[in-house]
Amino acid sequence: MSKRISRQRKAVAEPAPVPDPVITPYEKIAEQLGAAINGTVEQIPGYHDDLSSVPKHLQRRVTPKFIAMTVAAVEAVSELQGVNQLDTTECRDTLQFSQGIQSLTDLLFGTARRLELMRRVKEARAGRSALAIYNIAQRVALNPNNTHVKVHVENLKAELRRPKRTAQPAKPPAEPEPASPDAPAKGGGTN
Repeated sequence: MSKRISRQRKAVAEPAPVPDPVITPYEKIAEQLGAAINGTVEQIPGYHDDLSSVPKHLQRRVTPKFIAMTVAAVEAVSELQGVNQLDTTECRDTLQFSQGIQSLTDLLFGTARRLELMRRVKEARAGRSALAIYNIAQRVALNPNNTHVKVHVENLKAELRRPKRTAQPAKPPAEPEPASPDAPAKGGGTN
């Protein structure tokens, strides 16, 4: 019997082999799509320019139509050409860039929304199935002969009780301090 115990200890003492990471077909598709997108957008002139100094809330003050009309006016009126305030070539390039990229950004945002919806639907379906199994496992664990199931049920129960990540509530607005009786009323003084 002592040999048996030493063999068990020896087996437990050895480190378990680390399995190789499994790359799923979905990860391969995501990697291919990411590589294709990166390879394509890198062809856009200025894609890697430093834009760190651009304000976060950059507002477009005029429409592309206004810019196109201004370019047409500058090209038609020699007096406007002489002031050198508008590079018509650069403006036309900007308009072409805007038109070309808009369809791409629409496609990418639409694809992202679709993939996100697909992910949520798949997780919801899998979640319903997982909850059904959890309910069955709870009943199976009630049988004294199935103590090995109880460990799984306890782990699942603990995971269900973990707090879900929620958005932090907004800070309530600061309440105005009550005016002291000695302070004069707002907007007034003595007349």
